[in-house]
Amino acid sequence: MTAINQTTLIKAVLLLASSLTVLASAIIAPSLPEMSGHFTARSDVLIKLILTMPALFIALTGTLLGHLADRLGRKALLLGALLLYGIAGFSGYFIDNLTLLLLSRAALGIAVAGIMSTSTTLIGDYFPPDEQAKFLGLQGSFMAMGGIVFLNLGGMLAEWHWRGPFLVYLFSIVLLPIAMYALYEPARHAGHSSEEAQANAPINRRLTALIYFISFMGMLLLYVVPTQLPFLLAEQAKVGSAAVGFAISSGPITTALFAFFYGRLKPYFSFATLYAIGFATLGIGYAIVGLSGSYAMAVAGVAINGIGLGLILPNGSVWLMRITPARARGRILGGYTSLLFLGQFLSPIAVAPLARALPSLGSVFEVMGGVALVLALALGAASRMSRRRGTA
Repeated sequence: MTAINQTTLIKAVLLLASSLTVLASAIIAPSLPEMSGHFTARSDVLIKLILTMPALFIALTGTLLGHLADRLGRKALLLGALLLYGIAGFSGYFIDNLTLLLLSRAALGIAVAGIMSTSTTLIGDYFPPDEQAKFLGLQGSFMAMGGIVFLNLGGMLAEWHWRGPFLVYLFSIVLLPIAMYALYEPARHAGHSSEEAQANAPINRRLTALIYFISFMGMLLLYVVPTQLPFLLAEQAKVGSAAVGFAISSGPITTALFAFFYGRLKPYFSFATLYAIGFATLGIGYAIVGLSGSYAMAVAGVAINGIGLGLILPNGSVWLMRITPARARGRILGGYTSLLFLGQFLSPIAVAPLARALPSLGSVFEVMGGVALVLALALGAASRMSRRRGTA
């Protein structure tokens, strides 16, 4: 295998592995109504936990698995996570006990945490800094488009049988031998020439914590769309499920586009500035959704919202890679994974009191848009201060 072919295969494996993280929940979403009918004796809350259980366990185990990646090796952990992913995911095709199904979904979340932490860490290990931003942008774009594809694929398989979407999890078993062949374990503590100077540098814990917080808030805000938009459209526009699905998918389309161009934008803007632009577009998008009374305006607002995700998603990963010594990259990016999915899991819980207190769901989007704009202003101010000090 030539060097060029090996690099291409490595990139393909890392992109396909990253897409599995989106598949984890999206693929079975269309099956939930029929699944609820099958497990008629159990509560709807437990049925909905089937969808959210992976996110909870990703949040709980991401940091631990990042530590293991630093101690035991990235490749071994990724291969183990791919195997667990296939077994835990596919087992849902056979399981007929809701408790066992929830346990399998918890195991799937652990596998996703391992895949996401190690695949992103390997990007930092394999590629020099000037390529990392481009490839992480491509990764974000690939994940966004994967969400659209897998959601529709899950819908088609769910038409056949509610267990049908569980078959797709076998893809990780197909990917496993390819990953085993293509990937190699990076030399311990090795870095690219531009990183060697920071090899023994201490971890910048304050800046790392700030990036964690920003990313957590970004994911908490971003998941207002899939959790609240269906109810808003049913309340305001009186549209059906297909129209709701199209409205939600308009966000991932713009996310994919702007994530793809992230690497080209990064040389012209600081990390804080890109975050500020991302949260500003998020706030504008939510304001449009909240203030509009029409379906078309809601779709436009979600599309603008997707621009923010396209900038926010790769920005945190790239920033953390730039400031983190190679020896600690696994645990730092594992913690980042945990915070992202904690924000996803807590989003509907955080919004619930607002939904009860405010007069309409449109008002909820307006308030969350206001929060995003406040964050954008704070990050913009921080970016200006950094430029004055020469630290941007």
